[in-house]
Amino acid sequence: MNKMKTIAQKLIKRNGSIALLMCIIMMLFLIITKARLFFDPFTIQALMNAIAPEGIVALGMMVLLITGVFDLSVGSVMCFGGLVTAIMLAAGLPVAVAILAGLAAGAIVGSINGVLVEIAGINALISTIGTMYIFRGASELLLVGRGKGGYSGFPQEFVQLGRGDFLGIYYMFWILLILVTVFTLFINTRPTGRRLYFIGGNEPAAILMGIKKKKIRISAYIVSGLLAALAGILITAKSDAANRYTGQVSHMNVIIACVIGGGSMNGGQGSMFGAIFGIIFLALLQNAFNLFNVESSLQRVLIGIVLMAVVSVDGYMTLRRQKELGRV
Repeated sequence: MNKMKTIAQKLIKRNGSIALLMCIIMMLFLIITKARLFFDPFTIQALMNAIAPEGIVALGMMVLLITGVFDLSVGSVMCFGGLVTAIMLAAGLPVAVAILAGLAAGAIVGSINGVLVEIAGINALISTIGTMYIFRGASELLLVGRGKGGYSGFPQEFVQLGRGDFLGIYYMFWILLILVTVFTLFINTRPTGRRLYFIGGNEPAAILMGIKKKKIRISAYIVSGLLAALAGILITAKSDAANRYTGQVSHMNVIIACVIGGGSMNGGQGSMFGAIFGIIFLALLQNAFNLFNVESSLQRVLIGIVLMAVVSVDGYMTLRRQKELGRV
């Protein structure tokens, strides 16, 4: 019994293990109950469409959570970055230039968030809620007179970025896989990657060690903004439209996924694969809701229960870690 308890504790402490286990359980449940529908090509494509954009955003969010902060503006940045790209395309600029403009917009919002949190000393919750409303509002202003459809009718070269595939897998999903690999290698092999954990795990000690906390956190916010804008651009390409609805609930989905994937609001833990497993679990859960025709109101209740359960486990493990370090 003690041996099993030790194994369970190690599993809980391992970043992303719970999310992976939840994904496996959900997949087995869907295979057993709805195998024909689950393996339908349309369902597989829908899952890829759901996982890729928010998975990209989740990578940036996990980087922030590891350092002990977060960003509620990512959904608005998705909308704003995609919209800036759409406006550039509508003006006749080359696709590459339009995409760079959208990415630059995301980087600017990220830098604003970083400066507000690290230089101005404003709480991350307040500052990113502020930029969330500012850039959602800015997107609304840019869409005045465009109707519900917003911008559409983009060059086929751009649309293919969202709809094209290689070996039956969408380009955007390949982009996600490449980014997961790059970020995982960076965090696990580069000194700066390890410093992210030092900052989130013990900020005062990290500062005493000479780690440039402000520079690293601002950089993390810029990365988060870039990735959110990239996701918004890919969604715009996939739907061949840029409108006010892009990324409306993505900020909460991404944070929930990252916490499920081993991230902590207290910082110092998390992994890129954990973030992706969290996103995959939410996509599978949403897929289950659709296959079983669960009402939208009940869906929110169930997702809330999952979040509360995961946050409770996170709080318990954080308290346990604090006791082990002698801080409580």
